Amino acid sequence: MEVYERLIRENEADPADLVISADTVVIFPPEKDTAEGGIAHGEHSEILEKPPNKHEQLRLLDLMAGRSCEVVTAVCVVYPTVEHPGFKLQSINQSTIVHFYDNEIETIKAYVEHGEGHDRAGGFAIQGLGGLLIEKIEGDYDNCVGFPNSAFWRWMAELDEDGTFDDI
Repeated sequence: MEVYERLIRENEADPADLVISADTVVIFPPEKDTAEGGIAHGEHSEILEKPPNKHEQLRLLDLMAGRSCEVVTAVCVVYPTVEHPGFKLQSINQSTIVHFYDNEIETIKAYVEHGEGHDRAGGFAIQGLGGLLIEKIEGDYDNCVGFPNSAFWRWMAELDEDGTFDDI
């Protein structure tokens, strides 16, 4: 919303037709695993954001070694309308389960010292060397990278078919 509002303030005569935003978080352990009957029943899921330092990145990756996390990306579109308040917002989210190898602490330390992943939710970048820490995924690889392309374009087609963007 901040970006959309800024774009309107900057040029009221020609506001943006469509603003697309996305953000990704990592949930550990996955909520489905903490439910009754799940492999992590009794644990509490927490949202893992970008680690503030190497120590926290090492802790997060060591915590997830041999276990799984859930990568969730939310995508939001904001577009102008004639109705109050002058815009509409719609969103989707995509979820992917990431299974980590039971990585040795030395492997995790080497990854952290390399410097990759410190600016990523959960402290890893699957598309880089962080992929070496991961055994497999269930779901969309692009979602783990930060933008679920396929789901997004299918959703855009649905919104277009429904006439959502007819007045833009």
